[in-house]
Amino acid sequence: MSSSDPLADFKNFFTGLGNLNTADQVTAFFQYYWYVWLILSLAVVAIIAVNAAIIYYFCHHRRLNKLDPNTGDKRLYDKDWGMTKPQQSVFIPVEQNKQEQEEETPEDIADYDDGKFAIEALMEHNQFRIQHGAAPLIANEYLNKAAADWARELARMNELRHSPDQWRRYQGSVLGESLAYFIGPILRGDRMTEMWYREVRRHDFNSDLQENSLHFSQLIWKNTREVGFGRCQTEDKKQWYGVALYYPPGNFPNQFALNVQPRSDMEDFRLA
Repeated sequence: MSSSDPLADFKNFFTGLGNLNTADQVTAFFQYYWYVWLILSLAVVAIIAVNAAIIYYFCHHRRLNKLDPNTGDKRLYDKDWGMTKPQQSVFIPVEQNKQEQEEETPEDIADYDDGKFAIEALMEHNQFRIQHGAAPLIANEYLNKAAADWARELARMNELRHSPDQWRRYQGSVLGESLAYFIGPILRGDRMTEMWYREVRRHDFNSDLQENSLHFSQLIWKNTREVGFGRCQTEDKKQWYGVALYYPPGNFPNQFALNVQPRSDMEDFRLA
C-alpha cells in the first residue's frame, strides 16, 4: 500500500531504487510503489510521443518557410495542408501553326523574347476579362518565374502534365494553372490566350463547373487578381509549352455564377 503523501512516495521510490539487492526485494518494492511506477511510465510515453511529433513536423514541413534564393519569396514546392484546391482541366489545348499563316522570320522570332510574350499574354487576358466584366489582372514577377520554371520542365520531359500541388503553393493557397501546347516556330502570348478563350464556345453560363471549359473560366474568373506566364521550346525547336499561373485561383464549385459572367455587348464600347 502507498502512504497518504504522494510526494513522499516519489521521494522514497527513488531512494529505495538504490537499495534493491535481491529479486524478492525488487518484487516487493514495485508491488508497494506500483502507482508511482505507472505514473512515471505514462510520463515517459508522453515525452516520447511529443518528441516524435516534433521530429515528424520538422522532417516533413521544415521547408514551409524556406525562401527562394533568387526571388526571396516562399517557394511553391511545400506540402499541401488540406487547403481547398482549384479544379484543373484534363483537356489541354493543342494547336499547330497553319500553312496559310504568314511565316515568322528569324528576326521576328529572335526579337520576341519571354518578356514580350508575358506582356502580350497579360494584355490579351485583360482584353477578354473586360469583355466579361472582370477587373484587369496584375503581372506578378514571381509567378512569371514559377510559370517559366514549369514550362522548362515540361519541355525537358516533352510531356503535358499539371505541376504538383506542392509546386503551386503560394500565399496560403494552391495557384490556378493553365497549360498549352503549340507546334510551330514561335508561341506568342496572344495566341496562347486565344487558345484558352476559344473554350467559351462550349461553356454554358447557366451551369456550374464544366470540365471542358476550365481554361476559359479561369481566364475571366473575377476573383483572380494576379497572373504569371512562362513558355519554353523543346530541344528540337519544333514545339512549345505554355504555362499561366493565377492568384487567387479560380474554378471552385458553386462559385461560377459570381465569377464567370457572359460577355456583354456594351463592353465593345469600352474596348473601342
